[in-house]
Amino acid sequence: MRSLYRKLAVSNIRGNKPVYFPFLLTNILSVMVFFVMASIQNQEIIQTLPGSYVFVQFMKAGVVVTGIFAGVFLLYTNQLLIRQRKKELGLYNIFGLEKKHIARVLAYESLFLTIIGILAGIVLGICLGKLFFLVLLKLLRLDSSLSFSFSQTALLQTIGCFAGIGILILAWNLITVVKSKPVELLYAAKKGDAYHSFVALKALVGILCLAGAYALILTTPSPIEIIGRVIPIALLILFGTMFFFSSCSVVLLQALKRNDRYYYKARNFISVSGLIYRLKQNAKGLSNICILSTIVMVLATTTMALYVGQQEMISFRFPMETKIAVSNTADVSQTLPQAVHSVAEEYGVTLDREIAYPITRISGVYQDGVISVYDPQTDPANQTCGVYFLSLQTFNSIEGANEQLAPGELLAFSSGRDLNATEIWFEQTKYTIKSELTQLSIQNKSILSSETFYYFIVPTQEDIEALLQVLMPSELRLQQSYNMMFDASGENEQEFIGALQSRLQADFTEVSFQNADLTRQNNTYTYGGFLFIGLLLSLLFMIFLTLVIYYKQITEGYSDRYNYEVMQKVGLDKKEVSAVVHKQIRMMFFFPLLTAVVHLAVSLYAIAMLLATLGLTNVLVLLLCAGAICVLFVLIYLVMYFSTARVYCKIVTR
Repeated sequence: MRSLYRKLAVSNIRGNKPVYFPFLLTNILSVMVFFVMASIQNQEIIQTLPGSYVFVQFMKAGVVVTGIFAGVFLLYTNQLLIRQRKKELGLYNIFGLEKKHIARVLAYESLFLTIIGILAGIVLGICLGKLFFLVLLKLLRLDSSLSFSFSQTALLQTIGCFAGIGILILAWNLITVVKSKPVELLYAAKKGDAYHSFVALKALVGILCLAGAYALILTTPSPIEIIGRVIPIALLILFGTMFFFSSCSVVLLQALKRNDRYYYKARNFISVSGLIYRLKQNAKGLSNICILSTIVMVLATTTMALYVGQQEMISFRFPMETKIAVSNTADVSQTLPQAVHSVAEEYGVTLDREIAYPITRISGVYQDGVISVYDPQTDPANQTCGVYFLSLQTFNSIEGANEQLAPGELLAFSSGRDLNATEIWFEQTKYTIKSELTQLSIQNKSILSSETFYYFIVPTQEDIEALLQVLMPSELRLQQSYNMMFDASGENEQEFIGALQSRLQADFTEVSFQNADLTRQNNTYTYGGFLFIGLLLSLLFMIFLTLVIYYKQITEGYSDRYNYEVMQKVGLDKKEVSAVVHKQIRMMFFFPLLTAVVHLAVSLYAIAMLLATLGLTNVLVLLLCAGAICVLFVLIYLVMYFSTARVYCKIVTR
């Protein structure tokens, strides 16, 4: 008897190739992506890279996300698959097979598909793992000769994850069969969708959710505040999209139906009627297509912008290649330059654009024209800003200028948020702003900086001391330092940087050493890893998107075939049928694509804010990446449209 069940299961899989093959292929590719990510996560070379901790943590998160979404979408597509096979299962029941027998056949089918998917996916992952690893090494700018080792941990994780997904799919199928009546199974695929109740209310909820998400994005006052809004925005867009397509599609189709001049044309009548007939199914499919499309474009845009914009991030953070700060110590205005020059001479390195200056910093709050010291007990964290004080003498030395200030006057420079004031109060002490500077050698300017910096140039050092007495900052809120900034050139520049860092750490107790090249290398490891994860996840979501579109087309094609056969019998030729089919498909395809592009366009503001918290303040880089990703996605989407439309046409015109 078991042999009969196994043979019947194999026969069913072979006989339903158009239905089972895409599902199996998606299962294989999902296993491959999961295994590759898990394997790379466990590579020893990756875990030893500078700054690898962040990348490894994100890779772990990517593995979890891959497993979760693979489970969700394989379960979803399995529902579409079972819906298409319900008539077949119903016939089994009518011909004498009991539900328990059908359950055993489905169990063998699920077992075979799960085993094949896991084995083929792992084999494909092993074969292509080296290729993906080489891509990662290229992004990280590492030696491509590094070996890719097999990971037993990744193997066990993959088997465990997708075996669990297989069990869930089997459980769902068994529940579906047990609960269904034979008659329901026979006619499930041809059953139309009823109109929703409370359509107007749901449409309003959908519009309000999307409007709320857009408002949260566009009203974000500063980059740091967008972080707390990410989850609410994502949830509002998710539910808003679902309600929008499930309800607004009803409103739209009913409006088209009431328009006699539009509706009572052959092509429009058939197209609109077909969409109305499968209203609920269309709504789910369209919302899923839209959400997946949005995820792919947002994910790819963000990770690509981070990778491409690395140089912009470095340029913003480093006005000069190297910055040294010795804090809260005795006067080092002589010893620090001597140490730097000594090491530079030793390695034959020339220092260019050299600047040395004392500076005072406090953690402050700016509100309504008043600067005060930041108090964590009373002040919100998102209002904190860095307040820097320079004497006029120091400023003129840095800039090579000859500015003059009267008592009670100051020069101001801001990065993040402009002052937009003519006077500034430091608690009870007022200063008149002579002018707001547009540039400063020691700090680049950006309106999107995640942290706001204010630089105040006052007449004398005594003014700075007086202001500190007024503000009374605690030791935790006050930092006085002597800084050096310079560019270095020479054959031994890299050796010089390493030796200088060691020398400074040995000579000074509180020293901060920052170098553009070292930061650029660490950023490459981090953002190259992000791009790799983003590309893999985008690939996975594109696979899911293709599968959703394919199943939507074939399930509706088989269901609509009889209707189109009737239309041809009453006089509609194949050319006319093809035109109607393409019109109906276009309405379904391009509505979610347009909505996804709108989601992306609005989300760019939030993405720009998020990237600003990481140092990428050049919006042009983001816009160029978004444009490139959008164009590429639309081209791929068009390929999917023409491919699946052809499949649908073949089914209904057969």
